[in-house]
Amino acid sequence: MDIKLHGAIGFDIGHSTVKISCFADGVKHDIIFPSVATPAFTISDENEQRRAIEETVVINGKPYFFGKTALIQSGLSGSTGLSESWIDTPEYEALMRGGLKKIRALDINPDECVIVMGLPTNLHSRQKAALKHMAAECTTGRVLVMPQSLAPYHGMMLDEVGNPSSRHSMESEAWAVVEVGYFTTDIMLMQAGGTWVEKAAGSSRGVALAADALMRSMSEKDVTVDLNEAEEALQTRTIKYFGENLDVSKEVELATSSIVADVLDTSKKLIEPHVRKLDGVIIAGGGAPLVFDEIKAKWPHAVLADNHRFSVSEGMRRYALVTLRLDAMSSFSR
Repeated sequence: MDIKLHGAIGFDIGHSTVKISCFADGVKHDIIFPSVATPAFTISDENEQRRAIEETVVINGKPYFFGKTALIQSGLSGSTGLSESWIDTPEYEALMRGGLKKIRALDINPDECVIVMGLPTNLHSRQKAALKHMAAECTTGRVLVMPQSLAPYHGMMLDEVGNPSSRHSMESEAWAVVEVGYFTTDIMLMQAGGTWVEKAAGSSRGVALAADALMRSMSEKDVTVDLNEAEEALQTRTIKYFGENLDVSKEVELATSSIVADVLDTSKKLIEPHVRKLDGVIIAGGGAPLVFDEIKAKWPHAVLADNHRFSVSEGMRRYALVTLRLDAMSSFSR
């Protein structure tokens, strides 16, 4: 007997953080935790042991810490899995299972949900089947996989409960998306009527490029900054320095210039022939604020996505709601 699907989940396993947007029983939830996973080990402090249990999963018979526990207890300096084959690793599966564990802690059963996941645009066709297979090992929920750059578009064209937006029209409007993630920046173009333009889709480097540049810049000043600190400093423009907040605004501007140049160059190659005729360009993803001003200066109809950090998971959640509604209509018609 088929299980009736009644919930919607957008599951964005990014290289910096995992973002999950859920909707079940009329209630919306957001989940976020660091994209760090590592083999588990014994923690001597009893209080920390109890907390660690909440962020421990078993992969192939071996326990793994994930999220904040993995980041703190392992001594890792930040994000892991910065390669195109990341989805084939036990660490990726640990993040998937960890996210499902956090969903279940909210009294939501992911096995009764439509779950939409994403992949970088340039990897989607190659890795879609593998990701669906891995996800099927973790949940019996219905799993869909889309190019992650498509999600912010759905976030704009659909409202909170998956209905067509009253402010925008998929049938009459054409939009591009520049989704600035940690490992990649993904770019795509949708013409009016929801037509994906294949030759206007691609990827460039992500925020990791700027984080690496900031680490090198600070090292030249004899200040050692780990990857996690560098990622945070790109947003706050400060680092802790012997009890003080050291202003690194100049270093951040220099570091971000590299990703801005890369994103603009790739965007120009992919969507410049179309951009004048578009209704707008959505700048989305965790790194969106790093490039928004420069893109806005070049393309004045650029807009910053609502809740840009969750724009991928939220767009996927809204698409999952559409899928639920279509399934319900199909069942009714039978």
